[in-house]
Amino acid sequence: MPLNMVEVGKQFRPKTSQVYPPFKHGRYMEEYVYDYFMEHGNHMETAYVYIPVFWTNLQNHPGFSARKDSYQLLLDTVLKPYPPNTVFFTVVQHDDGPQLSLPKGCIVFGACTGTIPLPLIYEDVTSRLQKEACFSTVQRDLLASFIGTSSTSPVRQEMIKYMSNYGDIVCGGKNTWSHHVAEDDAERFIRLTLRSRFCLAPRGYGRSSFRFFEAMLLGAIPVYIWDDIEWLPYKDVLDYSTFAVSIHRRELPRLESILRSFSEEKGRSMIEMGKKVSHYFTLEGMCQYMVGALSGGASAPTPPTI
Repeated sequence: MPLNMVEVGKQFRPKTSQVYPPFKHGRYMEEYVYDYFMEHGNHMETAYVYIPVFWTNLQNHPGFSARKDSYQLLLDTVLKPYPPNTVFFTVVQHDDGPQLSLPKGCIVFGACTGTIPLPLIYEDVTSRLQKEACFSTVQRDLLASFIGTSSTSPVRQEMIKYMSNYGDIVCGGKNTWSHHVAEDDAERFIRLTLRSRFCLAPRGYGRSSFRFFEAMLLGAIPVYIWDDIEWLPYKDVLDYSTFAVSIHRRELPRLESILRSFSEEKGRSMIEMGKKVSHYFTLEGMCQYMVGALSGGASAPTPPTI
């Protein structure tokens, strides 16, 4: 049967004026997914029922905490008529996942937490990072770099401690997180990443990092550093060792030597593979993956011919 959407009401899909990261120009994940399923849902064959909530916009609203109980009551009311054996799903970008109680067995496609991992990505209709990489003529004279907020995770603080003593590794940024990123800081991230063979993408407050796919857009090899759960999407169809580096926090003392062990030839091969799998890290590719998973067929999107 075609995709069934719960009629939760527009109050569960508020707009937002927040722009984070600074390269976001367009929709957040939940917004894009909703529009995609509105357009393509009638062509799907699935028994799953979609709960279309813009969790990031809703939960970042300053009035959410005060109205949380009211939202819960409204959600429970619209879900009550469904049969007990209904399997729901929802999609969430927010670091904390859905902050309302969901039906038992609900599948949560999440960028940082949930049932099925998704990439932490956003829409940029200007394609700024791709254009920066395309027209860049700078040499990659740095082994690695990190520009970001250090205080959002102990993993980041520990990484900076181990990686700040080398001339060809740059670690910089701020101690206090803010959703507003100055243009000078955004530009510095771009310039340093374009000079780097590896872009350090340690987990932040959430299990993932926007830097992972931003690094790929800028032609650097992403280095994901995790602690409790290796929150990488598509592990059933992608071999991350061919285009990225993923290490546990306990390997941080060896990280510098690990990165230096990659030959230039291996690095070029990983960059090329990153280009080949880049479609998976687009919102369209992500939606195609979900359609496959929800339809019970092939679980992976079909990337464009390279």
